[in-house]
Amino acid sequence: MITAPRHATTYSLFVPDEAAAREGARALAGRGHALVRVAPDTTTDSGWRVDGLDEGPYPDDDERWWAAAEHRAVAALAEGLGGRLSCSMALPETARRFFPEGEGVCDRSAGDVRDLRVAVLSREPARTPAPAIVHGLGRQEPSGGPTGEPIVLDGLDDIDWSSLTGAYGPADEVPDILRGLAANDEGWEEAVEEYFSTVVHQDTCYDCTPETIGFLVQLVRAPRLFPAYRFHLLIHLAYIATIDPVPETGEPDSDEAAACRAVIDRLPGLLALWPDLPATERAWLIVLAAVRPGAEPRPEFREFRHRVDGPSPALDLALALMSGDGGAVRELTLAAAAWDEEVSAMLEEPFSRRTRDLKVLFHLALAELAPA
Repeated sequence: MITAPRHATTYSLFVPDEAAAREGARALAGRGHALVRVAPDTTTDSGWRVDGLDEGPYPDDDERWWAAAEHRAVAALAEGLGGRLSCSMALPETARRFFPEGEGVCDRSAGDVRDLRVAVLSREPARTPAPAIVHGLGRQEPSGGPTGEPIVLDGLDDIDWSSLTGAYGPADEVPDILRGLAANDEGWEEAVEEYFSTVVHQDTCYDCTPETIGFLVQLVRAPRLFPAYRFHLLIHLAYIATIDPVPETGEPDSDEAAACRAVIDRLPGLLALWPDLPATERAWLIVLAAVRPGAEPRPEFREFRHRVDGPSPALDLALALMSGDGGAVRELTLAAAAWDEEVSAMLEEPFSRRTRDLKVLFHLALAELAPA
């Protein structure tokens, strides 16, 4: 059923000149944007901007899917015009009240553009049903066994942390953050929050980040670590390793890639835990193993997948990546893009093939193999 979205989206394209702005304005009006204006970009000497207001409606009530489809289309338009895109969302009346000034190209109501808007969006396929996940690997198992005693981190004081940097300057506080994790107590979540503020911050690593990976792996390997903490550390290591994966050949060219390399270098120690870990954590070992360039799936990985009930897009993609089966990787990725708008957006990003595939892998694993 045709549905009006709760929020309207203002798309702002910043383009090189007036001709590009007017071309963009015609395109947005042709897509059914209700309000479209053009104006010189006051932040540059020669650039222009074009603003379009998308108030819907959408072909059905799957607002996130159709909003993502429109975003992809307008982003492609901005790129084709040699510009960049910015967007914001607000209630329709608020979006109109604060809509940027400029020369009006069109000013219509959502009712005026209803048929055009639905016709344009209906050219895009609707979301397909996602696979029904029944295996339960994202359910955290209850703790059992560890004492909760502090864990000693070997070599922590051997590193000149003051010579390294974190998100806020010298990394002097990093040892205390790692000790907070090693305390293995109720302060765990606070220590994790500090780690992902100072050592890794909003998808950014620093030269201190790779130096911390060995200590995170020490914690994972410590028998006394609470199982819930180990489970989450494996997820965090997979995240760090897929921010900007190390190239298949050559040296790391960023702090993020260096952090990925540090995870890869310690994979043998992590994989040695396989016999002693529960299924929930073994699944994340498979995801981590897929990060290593040239990795091949171990027989126990395939046997594990064979025993997992029902669909598992994340494990299937991990095994396909390790097998070097490009056709299977492409098929699995495109299938995921048909039900997950975030995967579809990743396919539009200018990532290398390896980076794109691993980012999709982590995204699918987080949705399927991590606690809700």
